[in-house]
Amino acid sequence: MMENDDKLIKNFMLANKHEIEDNGFSRRVIRRLPQQAKRLSDMLSVACAIVCCTFFYIFNGFEVLYQAISDIITSQAYYLISDTNFQSWVIATVVLAIIGVQRVCSFKW
Repeated sequence: MMENDDKLIKNFMLANKHEIEDNGFSRRVIRRLPQQAKRLSDMLSVACAIVCCTFFYIFNGFEVLYQAISDIITSQAYYLISDTNFQSWVIATVVLAIIGVQRVCSFKW
């Protein structure tokens, strides 16, 4: 019964299939849209990049970035040194050395 229903639906859809006549207008419109949108997108990207670079320079972005990275490294180093015992440092060093030796020995010369 399902096969008959599917067949009837398929025949109905094929019989009532109407294509809209097109003289190439849609193709021409679609062909032109991406190029114009891409050019506009490229121009906006360049303008945003120029504005961002200008603000970065005006507000001393290099200095702020260097200071932030320096503060992060200093605070993390202080935290690691103050909170870590030396036994775990030795264990971590030995494990890394073993892994390094295994990697070097696994190379085929």
